[in-house]
Amino acid sequence: MNTPTTKHQSPSASCAAKGAKCYQAAAIVSDVLERLLRETARDGMVRVEDAVKIMKLVGRGTYELDVAFEHQEKKCRNDLMPSRDKASSRNNPFRRMMVRPFETLLNGDPALYPRPLLGNYFEVLETAYAEKYAEYDRHSRALLQALLVSHGHNLQWDVFYAEPRVSQIMGHALKRLVRFLESPPGQRAWLTTMSRPAATGLRPSAEQVDSVRETLGHTMRGMEMMAPSAAPPAPVSP
Repeated sequence: MNTPTTKHQSPSASCAAKGAKCYQAAAIVSDVLERLLRETARDGMVRVEDAVKIMKLVGRGTYELDVAFEHQEKKCRNDLMPSRDKASSRNNPFRRMMVRPFETLLNGDPALYPRPLLGNYFEVLETAYAEKYAEYDRHSRALLQALLVSHGHNLQWDVFYAEPRVSQIMGHALKRLVRFLESPPGQRAWLTTMSRPAATGLRPSAEQVDSVRETLGHTMRGMEMMAPSAAPPAPVSP
């Protein structure tokens, strides 16, 4: 019998399209049922009453199934959630914006700058911006909401970063941050905060911390070079 098709796939159909990962636990249930039915069968036959008892037994759960479902739960949730490349109103756009300059350092195994250390960096940002931090955060969230309205929930982060107003906020914030880090209080805050171990016990190296600061400086100078040129000075009268 041919399976009917529909124009729009259901969530289960999309799950099946991902290699049936979410159905692995169901396959284990089938294996358990098959084994119990074969053990109960007499001359290849199983009474309906016995089959019902077996299904009820399996339905109450077994250790084997508990382990299987627990193992699959996280995989299924990750497979069906929206792409990580897509922006969401739950995201913190200003933090993502300020990590953008060195996000390549966060990739790889091992990463050049492990993600558990980002908490130190965010603490430096709050110190550097003081009361201005809330303003940056508010403007960034307003921009994200506006882009979500115009692009829908398929908004990609690359589209967000390409928005001129986002570049303006990031450029202004980077300039303020670098200026703060060049001051004595900023140098102390950077050295003491960025050198702290993460909650996991991971301790950053001096090279890792320096790579983040260098990248921030390079990015700020690059953005300044790409900014529209200022108006030429007025001619001086002889």
